[in-house]
Amino acid sequence: MLDNIKTILLVSVITVLVWVFAEAETLQRREVRFTLQFVSDAPTERAIQSEDSFRGTVTVSFSGSAAAFTPAEELARSGPLTFAIGSPGIPASPGEYVISLRDAMRADPTLRKLGLTIDRVEPPTVRVHVEAMEMRTARVVVDVGDSELDGVPEVRPATVKLYLPSDVAGAAGSTPEVFATLRPEDLARLLAGRRETVSQVRLELPIALKNKRAARIEPPTASVTLAVRKRQATAELTGVPVQVRIAPGELSRWDISIPEQDRFIPKVTVSGPADYVDQVKRGEIKVVATINLSFEDLEKGVTQKDVVFSEFPSLLKFETETRLVRINIKKR
Repeated sequence: MLDNIKTILLVSVITVLVWVFAEAETLQRREVRFTLQFVSDAPTERAIQSEDSFRGTVTVSFSGSAAAFTPAEELARSGPLTFAIGSPGIPASPGEYVISLRDAMRADPTLRKLGLTIDRVEPPTVRVHVEAMEMRTARVVVDVGDSELDGVPEVRPATVKLYLPSDVAGAAGSTPEVFATLRPEDLARLLAGRRETVSQVRLELPIALKNKRAARIEPPTASVTLAVRKRQATAELTGVPVQVRIAPGELSRWDISIPEQDRFIPKVTVSGPADYVDQVKRGEIKVVATINLSFEDLEKGVTQKDVVFSEFPSLLKFETETRLVRINIKKR
């Protein structure tokens, strides 16, 4: 009885194994999506660009054993398949070509190892442009837009390598320019008046070359050291109140009054660093017109005196057409 059970179990295991093996070897058809990338075998000498409409993703219809699809799907997830200039199906000479993606993928050694048959590729073709390249030494120019700088900016490296398609290299001249363009948000983070360094500033091609996708800059970024000039601003204030300042010991000895029409300065123009002027506009910095009366002023009984807006050195400047204020001083 025990021997019969063992025999049945053994037969069952062998049957399952045979079924699994047969299933794995059964011919199947599936679609797998790949990302393709065209690269140059000699980037300093030639470049390859696909047409703008090609997004780099293709759908490949395979047929083969079920077991072979697992490594195919793993390969698709691992990253783009690269096709270099001069490899099977990819032309090496400069010019424009229509490539059969099915032929190129069938000739790819990595795909051939899968043991699958490529039945169809969608899209079936892609148009590419192979270009001969030339190198120029380009000067790096700093571009800060409308911002004003204190001193001359320093850029490192000062020159870079610019690789251009041969058909435009001559027109670019022997020493073309590329631009280290600082974005407004980069400049906004800098402290005005202080020399600072902005790293990893992306270098940009001149406008005439921006539509040349094969053109490239090495290295692609630079460091720029510069000082942004303090931004100046102006604000106009109306009805600035007038205050009187005297020594505390004199308060009980004098009666001081200002005619009603002189108690406010009609118009005051404030100018200086923009951040301080903004604080004035928001009311965070209170502006008042002050009459400072000394002991001698009180004893003389002066009848008018100029107001001041700040007794200490200030980055803000105040201008007004009405500084002279009338006052009445009486001794108690």
